Amino acid sequence: MLVEKNLLKRIVSYAELSEADVVLEVGCGTGNLTEFLLKYAGKVIGIEKDRKFVEVLKKRFYEKIKSEKFVLIEGDALRVDFPEFNKFVSNIPYNISSPLTFKLFNYDFDLAVVMYQKEFAERLVKEDNRLGIISKAYCMAEILEIVKPKVFHPKPKVESAIVRIFKKSSLEVEDIEMFSKFVTFAFSMRRKKMKNVVAEFERRFGIKLEIDEDDAEKRPEELGARKFAEICLRASRR
Repeated sequence: MLVEKNLLKRIVSYAELSEADVVLEVGCGTGNLTEFLLKYAGKVIGIEKDRKFVEVLKKRFYEKIKSEKFVLIEGDALRVDFPEFNKFVSNIPYNISSPLTFKLFNYDFDLAVVMYQKEFAERLVKEDNRLGIISKAYCMAEILEIVKPKVFHPKPKVESAIVRIFKKSSLEVEDIEMFSKFVTFAFSMRRKKMKNVVAEFERRFGIKLEIDEDDAEKRPEELGARKFAEICLRASRR
């Protein structure tokens, strides 16, 4: 869990909170981040799976729960439906980073500030991998700072990163399901040239795609999110 107060304050400042905001936090732990969120947001909704942490949170924030400024949900964040919120601020469990992030994309929100493992954060913001490209159809993400293990207790073996996510995309994607399917398929054949990927995709799924001659000789990691989107748009107009 995060223990450095200056870092907790920065996370909250990145979220630009006000009394008008309803914040969702996943993985509250003992409530170190929760405490700062409650100071600046109008309402905080926390989801915590671990029963012992739930009991700690109930005691620590008894008055806030009583006044309904803090709503505590005991459950698995991957299984429970998220209540309405407009900002997401969390130091999430790293082992659920991918499924939780894509679940988050299915909800409407203004801004998210999330602590990820550094490696995951770098993949999320880049365009040379499946995760990074698919995420561009949902959001715009940026790494704000790299976090050393010393600010956690116990100390993890990996570095972390704070990522800010805006729920908007600069990509034109009409069929996100097909876009995701094609990107996933392409990166399962990452050593193949795109002309071969497109041909095999048509053979397996019966979807004909058009690819520019200049891109046909490239491999998936060389293409970028916009090119993947353009290829899928041509298919969706048939």
